[in-house]
Amino acid sequence: MKNLRQVVLIFAVLQGLWCAAPGLVSAPTTGATPEACLLCGAGCDAKQCHAVALDLAGSRDFDRAIAIEERVYARQPQNPEVASALARMYQNGRHDVVRALRFYHEALYAAPGYPPALLGLGEVMQDRGQNDIAERYFARGVKENPEQPLFKVRLAEVMIETGRADSAQALLQEVVTRWPESGEAERAKKMMGHTALARP
Repeated sequence: MKNLRQVVLIFAVLQGLWCAAPGLVSAPTTGATPEACLLCGAGCDAKQCHAVALDLAGSRDFDRAIAIEERVYARQPQNPEVASALARMYQNGRHDVVRALRFYHEALYAAPGYPPALLGLGEVMQDRGQNDIAERYFARGVKENPEQPLFKVRLAEVMIETGRADSAQALLQEVVTRWPESGEAERAKKMMGHTALARP
């Protein structure tokens, strides 16, 4: 369980670096290059090539990112971080819902309750208008990861979209109270303001 928490933390840090400053997870840092990762086989360092793939995805070079991450996944099919990253590349880069769902489920198979996989599955379903399924994934995320406010915000968002703003208020208030300095708290405040304005 401790190892799973460490993996989740590492994934969150990498995802944050990928979104905030892709250059921090760049090929020069790892010593690998995209070309080397695309050409070499089992002899390459999978961890370095994974970092290269994240860097390419952060630069929106999804074709090369996916090609490299597919190679990493072939060598590490039980690595939920790699499977989730590959799923997000398909989701955001190629908008290939089928493959994104496949790899998110592979991540969950490797590590039941894996937060990035639950979040990704909920987002895919919400984007497709399947709010009932999205709600189940976000609710599972809330239950299995109670210290991650993002799941509470996403669950509240689905509740608001389905006409249950009053039920969402408690979740949003909890986020604002427990994590007042977080980005999720700022988002929760805005959502609470919009729901209050919508009331008769």
